Amino acid sequence: MKVIKIFIIYSILLCTIIACSSDDLEEVSIDKITPSDTIYSFESLSAVGFKKTRSYKVEGLTNAIGAYYGFLKESPEIDYEIRFYNSHSDAIEFGTSFADERTGEDAVVKKDLATWKEGVKDARSCAGNPHGTVSKGGTANIAHDIQNCMHVKYADYVIYGNMIMLCAGWESEGSFRNCQTIINKLSE
Repeated sequence: MKVIKIFIIYSILLCTIIACSSDDLEEVSIDKITPSDTIYSFESLSAVGFKKTRSYKVEGLTNAIGAYYGFLKESPEIDYEIRFYNSHSDAIEFGTSFADERTGEDAVVKKDLATWKEGVKDARSCAGNPHGTVSKGGTANIAHDIQNCMHVKYADYVIYGNMIMLCAGWESEGSFRNCQTIINKLSE
């Protein structure tokens, strides 16, 4: 009986801790395309810990007013490519096709094939051969185990207000989660 009482007390205490800690985290609900009345800029990102690695020239990125590659200063550091437009409608109208081209399974990660050439190299990720073949002699098959740096870094993107955010992730769900992280910081 004493064990049951202790279990109940610890359960209540644990539930209280979880409930209190979840109240501290106010998450903004996002969809792939989420309108916002706020006009964001590079300064908005910088204020929440975004560290710029590169500024991209936006020539050829129709109606964009800025584009940056960088990371959110957290552990782990996640890469982002963020593009700014004058309005939410401009981001949708002029930026969607460029974002579609650089994200997902069929992303264009070769500069000579890309519509907008800036940052193509940054949109790649390196990974070894996932199949890890071994030759008959018991050693790795070097030809198949060489690291390949033509993997897509951004599985998906989010249009949030006047920003298009390409967020690193191996699959769409991971990219969305990483976009959500920076959006929550912007909304605090």
